[in-house]
Amino acid sequence: MATLRIMDELSLDYAGLMSSFDPLLDPNLLGTALLTALADRYQAEHQDCALHQFEQFGASYLFDLANSADLPQEDRTVAAWTLTPLAITRRDTSYQRGFPMSSGPDETPVDRGHLIPHLSGGEFGPNIYRQDRALNRGWSDQGKRYRAIEREAAKRPGTLYFGHLIYVDDTAHPSEIELGLLRGTTLHVERFNNRP
Repeated sequence: MATLRIMDELSLDYAGLMSSFDPLLDPNLLGTALLTALADRYQAEHQDCALHQFEQFGASYLFDLANSADLPQEDRTVAAWTLTPLAITRRDTSYQRGFPMSSGPDETPVDRGHLIPHLSGGEFGPNIYRQDRALNRGWSDQGKRYRAIEREAAKRPGTLYFGHLIYVDDTAHPSEIELGLLRGTTLHVERFNNRP
């Protein structure tokens, strides 16, 4: 069963996806099914794309290498999932500072957000995206909920945790973010505004 939540409706029928799994499911099968369903959704909305799936630091990513394939949109991460680890490595802040990030003069300030949070083993590269600062730092009501989901997953090693970035244009700046985690046999998913 999936718990649906918050901004309007979710991008996928997560409850329908969960209904095809045994209640004592293998979280790896669910993670793979999530990426497959999110790839199908992305390809339906962005027909000119070059999707690739790969693993990095224990997380599985869905990434659009569109620019590298001479397609109009920027290269961008679409989704990722992981099983939260028992221990995490120290954060490389020098790499994070050097990661290209810009916000235009009319945009709200952004951070280098982590799709898979550092507390859940998330590293850099495709894991970093432009994230609304208030959302990332928990300064807004949405940000408080966002951070609570991240902390909940990190506190329970072995929890399936995923993030889905939703785009409305050709940039690598997502308009919304869906986060989810598996609570027993329930997939809890919430949607957040990333471009207020």
